[in-house]
Amino acid sequence: MTSPRSRTGTTCVLWVSFLCAFGFSKIAAAEKVLAKEGDWTVYTDGRAGACVSGYYGDALPRNTVDAMGNLLHDIQGGGLDGPAVRQPVVGGPVGALTQGTLEGMRIRSGFIDNTLGIGVREALNDTTMVTAYVQFWAYIESENQIKNNVNPVDVRQGYLKVEGRFGSLLVGRARSLFSRGNLDIDILYGHRWALGFPGNVNSYGPTSGMIGFGVLGSGFAGGVVYGTPVLGGLQLTVGAYDPIELQGAWPRTKWVRPEAELTFERPLGSLGKFVLFGNAVYQKLYKLDIDQSTAAQGVGYGGRLELGKLRLGFAGFYGEALGLNYALENSGASLDALSNPRKLDGYYLQSQLVFTKWDIGAGWGMTRVFLNDVDNLPDPNTGQIPHSILKYQMGISGVFVYHVRPWLHVDVDVFRAEDVWFLGEKQVVYIANSGMTFNW
Repeated sequence: MTSPRSRTGTTCVLWVSFLCAFGFSKIAAAEKVLAKEGDWTVYTDGRAGACVSGYYGDALPRNTVDAMGNLLHDIQGGGLDGPAVRQPVVGGPVGALTQGTLEGMRIRSGFIDNTLGIGVREALNDTTMVTAYVQFWAYIESENQIKNNVNPVDVRQGYLKVEGRFGSLLVGRARSLFSRGNLDIDILYGHRWALGFPGNVNSYGPTSGMIGFGVLGSGFAGGVVYGTPVLGGLQLTVGAYDPIELQGAWPRTKWVRPEAELTFERPLGSLGKFVLFGNAVYQKLYKLDIDQSTAAQGVGYGGRLELGKLRLGFAGFYGEALGLNYALENSGASLDALSNPRKLDGYYLQSQLVFTKWDIGAGWGMTRVFLNDVDNLPDPNTGQIPHSILKYQMGISGVFVYHVRPWLHVDVDVFRAEDVWFLGEKQVVYIANSGMTFNW
C-alpha cells in the first residue's frame, strides 16, 4: 500500500488534470463552426501551448532506519518525488543519505493538455437538440524525459447528448459529477491558463493546479447522466458510471457507481452571480474469493461568487477512501495496512480579480488524512510504528494571466507545496511557472 505521489505519478497525472473547460461542463467554451448545412452543425474547440516550470525544495523524505541500517518505518502517501541531490548522513549507518534537495526545470503542457474537440449537432425537432462530441488530449513533454519516446493521444471524452424541455441525457465518457463543482473553481478562477503544482516532475502529462490541495479531480468516466431542467436556478444531475476498483486491495465490484450534483445559480443584477453546489459519490467494493466488502464514499460542497471584478470560490470534501488527487484513487493515504478505508477531508479557497486584459488570483488549499486504529499499532519485532502516513498537504498559489487577445494568454504563476507526515517528516517545495496558450 506504499504509494506516494511518485508511485501513482503516471496514472495520477493522466487522470488528475481533468480540468477540461469544454464538453459536458458548466464552464462556457468557445467553439468554431467548421460546416453548417440545414440543421446540421460541425464545430471544433481546443487549445495548444506550453509552460516552463522550475522547482526547488526538499526532496521526498527518506525511510527511517536504525544505527544498523534496519528499517524502522517508511512514509506513505503524498509528497513530490524526483531526482534529488543527497549527502551521506554524518555519523549515520553505512549508505544512509540525507533527505536532500529537489531541483530542476521542465517544459510542460500545463494544467490542461493540448486538446482538440470535434462535435456534430442536429435538431431532432423544434425543442430537442442532439450532440455528438469527441475530445483528444496530447501532452508535449517526453515520458521519463526520454526524447524519442512516442507521446500517445488520449481520447479523453466521447459522448452523445440529447437536450430538450425534459432536461438533458448524456451517454458516453465525460467529466463525472463528484467534485466537479469543486474543480470548476480552480479552472475558472485559478489555473485554466496556468500550471500550478507539477504533480510529477520526472514524467509526463497535464499538471495538477490545486488538485491534491483541498481539491479532488473529478475525473472522466463512462456513464449515463441525466440533468433535470433548471427551475428557479436549481438543477439536479444524477449519473450511473462504470465502476472503479481500488486495485490491489478491493479488486471486485458488482454495480454501477452512482454520483450526483445539485447546483443553485442566481444572478445579482448587473453585478454578477452566485453559485452553490453539493455533490456525492458511492462505490461498493469487494474482496476476491471471500465475502467481504467496503465502500468508497464522499460528499463535496462549495460556492462561487462573481461580483464586479471580484471572483471568490470556496469548496470542501469529506469521505472515505477518496484518494489525495483524483476521486477514488488508490493512494497510500486512502487505505490502511488492512485495506480499511481512511477518512479524508479537504478545504479550498480561491480569489481572483478580473480586468479587461489581465487577471490576478491567489489560492489556498489543504487535504487532511485521519488515521485508523491499526495505524498506531507498533510492529512487534521493532516496537516502532511501521508506517508514517501523510498527515496533510497544503498548497498556496498565485497566478497572473495577461490576455494578449481573447484567444491568446500569457501566464506567470507560483506555488508553495507543504507535506507533513504523522511521524514528523516534512517536505516543502517551491514552484515557478510561465507559459503561453492559444485557444479556440
